[in-house]
Amino acid sequence: MSEDPSGWSLTESDPQIFTQLLLGLGVKGLQVDDLYSLDQETLAALSPIHALIFLFKYVGEGEGAERGGVEVDGGESGVWFANQVINNSCGTLAALNAVMNIPPVKSLYPGESIELGAELENLRDFGAGMTPLDLGHVLSSSDLIRETHNSFSKSSPFSLDPSASSSREKEDAYHFVAYIPVTGVLYELDGLRTGAVMHAAVDEGESEGWLAIARDTIEQRIATYPPGSVMFNLLAVRSEAIPRLTRLLKDPSISEGDRLQLQEQLEHELVKKERGRVENALRRNNLLPAVFALLKGLGQSGTMGKILEEARVKGRERKERANKRGEE
Repeated sequence: MSEDPSGWSLTESDPQIFTQLLLGLGVKGLQVDDLYSLDQETLAALSPIHALIFLFKYVGEGEGAERGGVEVDGGESGVWFANQVINNSCGTLAALNAVMNIPPVKSLYPGESIELGAELENLRDFGAGMTPLDLGHVLSSSDLIRETHNSFSKSSPFSLDPSASSSREKEDAYHFVAYIPVTGVLYELDGLRTGAVMHAAVDEGESEGWLAIARDTIEQRIATYPPGSVMFNLLAVRSEAIPRLTRLLKDPSISEGDRLQLQEQLEHELVKKERGRVENALRRNNLLPAVFALLKGLGQSGTMGKILEEARVKGRERKERANKRGEE
């Protein structure tokens, strides 16, 4: 992977990366999950959802004209909004634009409070009254934010010169934006726009609340792309699930059916959290030297040929069994 002159690496659209990113920045009580559907049942299963992070293929300024909404001065509307001033920072910026607008929640139950943490609280207070451009520079100058962001970059022993690839060979550009309700209005927070984009008034007291408006807004945006395009991903910023599920399971009044359902949900969350921990650890480590050392050791010991032959035999046997099953 080539070094970007900005000093910021690309961000994968992986919910576990965003969850660990928020934790690394000191945020408590929130997690990020993939959102595969915007139907009411799916949204209810992840409730409460505080914000959405939308990833899409960036096709230039022309695409922005078809989004709808009205750009407004976020400061006057009570919206915390920062511009993107550094390449590759849009994922982290979208997450920060979202969480900076999520109201803190004080809970009597352990692990269920929502807090920004000292670093982000200091940045929010320090940036009060600043323009989005100035806020972007404040965020990009934070060592903690940059180092946490870069801690999830994939390690690679190779350094490629990006100028060596033709424009047709270069990867497509993707961009992250956030959707969040602030004081009864749905906003789109896109760091490449001058101001926050106001879409519509929302009733946060309804069953689907602001998410129904966000769903229509995102679907309209997706419709501007060619039919069948799969250039999108949607993440939900929601309250952390494990503390709430653990508490509910201790309630002696719940039915056995509800208990089994809660236990299944808790096990799913625990497995997902552990898998994310392992995947994030692997991202930070370059395993190729270990692989090369293993292959070198096998070659020097003279066992490489035997192992390869055993693998070929097992491969042929699996293929023969598969062919027999197909004939039957």
